[in-house]
Amino acid sequence: MGQRPAYRLAGLPFALAVLALAPAAVAVEQPVVVPSAETPAGEAPSVETQPPQAPIETPPVQPPQAPIETPPVQPPQAPIETPPVQPALVKAPPEQPPEIVEAELLALAPPPRPRLSLAVGVGATRDPTGFSEVRFIPAFFGVGGFGDGLWGVDLGAFSSAASGRFPTTDGRVDRLALDAFGVLRPAARLRPSDQRYRMRVLRTVGVELGLGFERDGQVMVSGSRWVIHTGARIEFPLTSGQASELRLRLAVRRAFGLYTPELSTKSGSVGTISVGDSTELYAALAVVF
Repeated sequence: MGQRPAYRLAGLPFALAVLALAPAAVAVEQPVVVPSAETPAGEAPSVETQPPQAPIETPPVQPPQAPIETPPVQPPQAPIETPPVQPALVKAPPEQPPEIVEAELLALAPPPRPRLSLAVGVGATRDPTGFSEVRFIPAFFGVGGFGDGLWGVDLGAFSSAASGRFPTTDGRVDRLALDAFGVLRPAARLRPSDQRYRMRVLRTVGVELGLGFERDGQVMVSGSRWVIHTGARIEFPLTSGQASELRLRLAVRRAFGLYTPELSTKSGSVGTISVGDSTELYAALAVVF
């Protein structure tokens, strides 16, 4: 066997070094694949070559900032106890007698309205006009007003019918009057708590005074006159009640003419009739409410 050249012996150590480092380089390049649970047994996982990833950029390091000073935490203060408010002591008013309490309630109540009244009745007129002697002529009355106490105001109307009742030779006249008058009851405030019948009747006694207008005439002629109304009345209660009462009123009316009208007529034996004063008496049913 012949001798090998010296340069071939010198390359032997380099070849051994390459063979020793080759397995380590292969192990570095091939990634280790961990078999998953889904990979069936007996099948080797395939090794896929991953493309090289871009290098991760490291964010720049911020310079350290000065620490923020946090104010010290104050410990919670104990709640301030508010003293309990004492209720104001209300002093009870002194007890008053029932009479004083009733008087105070009546003073606070609105004043009661005056009671109203309405009366309708019939009567007779004692009329001497046109007759040789005094005759009584039927008459009709209606009176309404307000006020049933010490005083009141009434409006009354009456008419007499003499036509057709006497011979044409007589100078009789028919009267029609309208009066406004006041009524004064002197005993209205006498013993108001006494409800005996005689006291109730006594408290209704009144006198009348006012002014009226009267129309007097016959079929073809007539005249008028102003009169002063005077009169008187008394009432008898038929029922008893606080809200309303039914009474029987007996009254008399006397009218004084301020002047005397004269009626000229050609019928009968009387040519001129002078209308004088008359007196009326009547009874009426009155409702007071």
